[in-house]
Amino acid sequence: MFFVSKVSPFLFGLALFNLGFSLLLRHLPADKVVFFISLIFGFIGFTLMGAIYQIIPNSQNRKLSNPEITYWVVGFSIAGLILLYFSRFEISSLLILISLSLFFIHTIRNVRNWTPVTVKFLGVSVFYLFLFSLFMFLHFNFNLIPFQVVVHTLTVGALLNAVYGVELAWIPMLLMETLNIKKANRLFWIKQISTLTFLLSFISMNYSFLALASFIEFTAFLFFAYILYEVVSNRKIQTPLPYVIKVLLVALIPLPFGLILGVFSSSNPVVLPFTVDIHINLLIYGFTAFTIFGGMLHLLPRIVWGWKFATLKEVKIPTVNELVEEKEIPRFLQSGVIAFLLFVSLDSLSSPFRILSIIPYMFIIGYFLKITYVCIFNKLMEVEHGTNKSS
Repeated sequence: MFFVSKVSPFLFGLALFNLGFSLLLRHLPADKVVFFISLIFGFIGFTLMGAIYQIIPNSQNRKLSNPEITYWVVGFSIAGLILLYFSRFEISSLLILISLSLFFIHTIRNVRNWTPVTVKFLGVSVFYLFLFSLFMFLHFNFNLIPFQVVVHTLTVGALLNAVYGVELAWIPMLLMETLNIKKANRLFWIKQISTLTFLLSFISMNYSFLALASFIEFTAFLFFAYILYEVVSNRKIQTPLPYVIKVLLVALIPLPFGLILGVFSSSNPVVLPFTVDIHINLLIYGFTAFTIFGGMLHLLPRIVWGWKFATLKEVKIPTVNELVEEKEIPRFLQSGVIAFLLFVSLDSLSSPFRILSIIPYMFIIGYFLKITYVCIFNKLMEVEHGTNKSS
């Protein structure tokens, strides 16, 4: 590991906080804009920033230049999000624009080799993160961009590009298999066309165009799923799948249903008021959240180990795998899926019973924190205690 991002664990923690906080905001009589931005930027945006700050430098086999800029990026983002909670949308969007502009310039300047398809996907993801902040600023200050475009620039643009790119790298790597580079590069261009078409359809608000764009986006997913299926099914060593891959593959299950629902809703706009919540549950609380859980399970222990343990020699230090409770991950996945289905079921009820959906989802977040952050903290305390004892 050439570079360890010290801000990434903090960003991941903030992302999980905002995921839980969004559940409360969803049921409060507050401005729904606060809920949406807290969910997509506070949860997804912070996760992407933390992951990209770790992945991009290591994909280039070099350290991140001017790492102190990361603290400015995090500071402006947190300040912007706090102001957003108080509905100070104009100044909040300006601070987030400054943050993601710095993030965009800082990240892109550190890319020297654009050949790997994963780097291409992540580069586009960084661009869409910046575009999201620009669109949000224009929406809140000048009402020039529809809010749907703001939201989907981050989700369909930044998120899906990052997910496709990272999984096309991680899954073959963890299985020790080769990726079909030609198909992966083809997917990259299909995805760029589908994303651009999708955003343009929201700008035009032509429902026929939107239905077509949603269908193209669904087709891009099918091609992505086919590439992954080839890698997994044709592997030479038929060993059990690593736990990270199992989480990432399970996370993909809600995605096609959410996309199909999007196509249906676009073709039949009369159903939109009734399908929006299901759409959010499947694509954000389902696909996105469990994908992020899988990504954090892979990145977080490696970051902390490289940051806190790599240079220690005089005490017994844990291995990377010991920084998460591996034996608990299958149980987390099984109980997490059950809790998610319960969450979706309860969320479909009418008020006041709908608020009960918070309980199973908070269980998911709490269980994940237990097998990651709590385990890492305990290992840090064990090593610290061992160091003090030996001295």
